[in-house]
Amino acid sequence: MKGAPARPSWARFQSWLYPYRPRVRDWRFWAVQGLVLFVGLTHTILEALEMQGVIHVEALFFWPTALYFIPVVYAALNYGLSGSAPTAVWCTVLSIPNWIWFHTGVERVGCISQVAIVDALAFFVGQRVDREMAALRSAEAAASALKASEARYRSLFQSSPVAVLLLSPAGAVLEANPAAGALFSRPSEELKNMTVGELLGEGFSKKLMTLSQGGSDEDGHWTFRFGGGREIYLEPAFTLIREEPDGPMAQLLLRDVTEEMLRQEGLRAYAAHILRAQEDERKRIAQELHDETVQTLVLLCRQLDAVEISGNSFPVTAMEELRKARQTVEGVVGGLRDFARALRPPTLEDLGLLTSVRRLLLDLTERTQTRTRLQVEGNERRLPADAELGLFRIVQEAVRNVERHSRASQVTATIAFNEGSIRLTVLDNGVGFRLPPGGNFAGSGQLGLLGMQERAQLLGGHLEIQSTPGKGTRVSFILPLGGK
Repeated sequence: MKGAPARPSWARFQSWLYPYRPRVRDWRFWAVQGLVLFVGLTHTILEALEMQGVIHVEALFFWPTALYFIPVVYAALNYGLSGSAPTAVWCTVLSIPNWIWFHTGVERVGCISQVAIVDALAFFVGQRVDREMAALRSAEAAASALKASEARYRSLFQSSPVAVLLLSPAGAVLEANPAAGALFSRPSEELKNMTVGELLGEGFSKKLMTLSQGGSDEDGHWTFRFGGGREIYLEPAFTLIREEPDGPMAQLLLRDVTEEMLRQEGLRAYAAHILRAQEDERKRIAQELHDETVQTLVLLCRQLDAVEISGNSFPVTAMEELRKARQTVEGVVGGLRDFARALRPPTLEDLGLLTSVRRLLLDLTERTQTRTRLQVEGNERRLPADAELGLFRIVQEAVRNVERHSRASQVTATIAFNEGSIRLTVLDNGVGFRLPPGGNFAGSGQLGLLGMQERAQLLGGHLEIQSTPGKGTRVSFILPLGGK
């Protein structure tokens, strides 16, 4: 167990040495070592002949410098440090006899220096070759990855069901996928060199310019009409790809959302129909309550009054119960009138939005002692019936939430009449609440807020609800009126 910790270190050391292992399975490596052996043996034989006086060569000890460079450099260029290092070691081993037996003094120092130069050359050249080979492998890997990425992109480009246009800095189509050709009812090759203005119209060129500058489309989609009158809805997505000398290249995705838009329009129409049916039913119930039920109870009160006047001979306890019954009937009549007014306030059609909202706030004050205030900005005017009803319902739901949940001491409603829109704000200083992520009121069970949201969408306005625990709630609604 004591030797166990050394194993990882030895494994790391082996891993570090692995790139520098001799290429013993390559015959060229052994050919180089054979050349070194031949040079070393030749040099040794010549040195021995010189000692015996057979030959006389003064510069014989310089031969290793001239000859060992060849195999060392060859090994370095072919195998890097893993080839040059063992070759240099082999050269050094074969040069040792020259130091010991054949040379002395300055010549010995010269031989050792020359072998040191060979070793240094092997190290530096081999290391440089290793770096160059690593850089080459890295470049090849990057090129291979780029090629694979381009192949994947090309495959996605060709098979994508969404129309994809590759645009030049001038806005001309450089490439179009088959889905783009199908969208515009022509071969994708014919779309090349056409501009977005030629394909969709000049108005879309301006919208594309807005997208390219980081803006967004107000509607979130483009409405495109073909020559035959066919109309489709396109959802654009604009992406800058790379910079060119004359500007950035871009990719434009055009997703056909016609079916989705038609389904949404159908759902909106259905929801509007349901809403109108609900309002009609509320109006009918409110009218029946007022004309029939309330009037019947009022008549009952009159009958009880008549009995009380003519009932002097009744016991005192019976008269007391009769008075209590009449008070109960009066309470029921008042409750039914309030209920009918909540279902469909009669003042809304006759006197307009402001009077109805003012009455709504006064009723809240009477019931809960909450201070209320109505602020009016701009020039007051009557609005279309649907707009007034929708605005009133939003205020009504906001006031209902204040009464049920907020525990506010003050509520302020502001109605601002602008030139082309109307802005409604209901602000309270109650306990507030935590908004659900993404405004998902349906998932959080806040059906009243969901109803406000859906009604705002049906009216074509923008509803914003802001609330923080302990800091109250703010409901804001902006309704474009189209100059009405």
